[in-house]
Amino acid sequence: MESASRAEDEELGSGLRARSRRPFSLSEKIAIVRETLVPGVTASHVARRHGIHLNLIYYWRRVYKDLAEADLEAAKAATPDEQRLADLRLQVRNLERLLGQRTLEVALLREQLEGDKR
Repeated sequence: MESASRAEDEELGSGLRARSRRPFSLSEKIAIVRETLVPGVTASHVARRHGIHLNLIYYWRRVYKDLAEADLEAAKAATPDEQRLADLRLQVRNLERLLGQRTLEVALLREQLEGDKR
C-alpha cells in the first residue's frame, strides 16, 4: 500500500519538476517580479497565477534587487524612460548570450549530422 502511494508521489513530483522547467525570457521574469512588487499583491498569488514555484520568484526578486542596487545611484537620477532603456539593455545582453549558445549548438549539430552522413 505504501509503495503504491510512493509511486504516485514520485509520478506527481516528476510532473511538477517537468512543468517547473519551463524557460522564461528575461522580459517575462522582470514582468513577474514587478507584479510581486505591486502593493497588495502577494508573491504566492503571482506564483500560482503563473504556475511556478514560490522559491523561484524569491530567487528572481533577489537577483532583480541585486542588479538594481548595483546601479542605485544612476537609478535615482533616472527617469522612467531611462529605467526602461536599462531594462531593454539587460534583455539585449541576455539575448546575445542566448544567441551565442544557440549558434554553438547549431554548429555542433551540423557537425554531428555531417559525421552521420559519411
